[in-house]
Amino acid sequence: MSKLVKIGRFVMRKSMLTAGLIAAFTLFVALVIQIFTSYYIYNYQGNIPQDYRVAVVFGAKVQADGLPTKFLKDRLDASIRLYKEDQVDVILLSGEKLHEGFNEIDVMEKYLLDRGVKIEDTYLDGAGLDTYSTIYRTKNIFQFKKVILISQSYHLKRAIFLGKIFGLDCIGYSADSGPYKTEGKQSFREVLANIKALLDIGSDRAPEVIIAPKK
Repeated sequence: MSKLVKIGRFVMRKSMLTAGLIAAFTLFVALVIQIFTSYYIYNYQGNIPQDYRVAVVFGAKVQADGLPTKFLKDRLDASIRLYKEDQVDVILLSGEKLHEGFNEIDVMEKYLLDRGVKIEDTYLDGAGLDTYSTIYRTKNIFQFKKVILISQSYHLKRAIFLGKIFGLDCIGYSADSGPYKTEGKQSFREVLANIKALLDIGSDRAPEVIIAPKK
């Protein structure tokens, strides 16, 4: 056996070992987050504690015609249900409104206003570029202390995990009303996003954009 072949096999074994360790760590992180957060996620509106009066809706892509995608629509509808049943007093809409041609916030606000939510009961966060930024800004910029996070269940786990790390008293309300065409893709992406969340926490990353809250 040539020396080159031996080196090649050694490198391959090391690469496989490294890949295996990364995969195991990724699954471990996902399991920890799952166990840590499942207690705080509510699927039934009637079970939500009454002392959480602020809803936080995470943004998502909007369609070319300016309407929310199903992911976003379900999140907004969930917040409207809580609002109309007097389970929340205000709704914080957090998404992106910084780049030309990409405006989640105006679409989200219009959807709520068209369905009877009062404009004075909404807060707008156009710098919620990712989950980490939304949680950071909810706690440190808007200075809310006790909130209901609204998103799909696959995403709520990471959102609640970040909220607890930031010292935010938060629970989650699942907006699931699937099926969703890209649910499998989103779930896979979430596994990788869990790792990024740990890195963000470890580096004490500040959000990409810091702007004042808008009422």
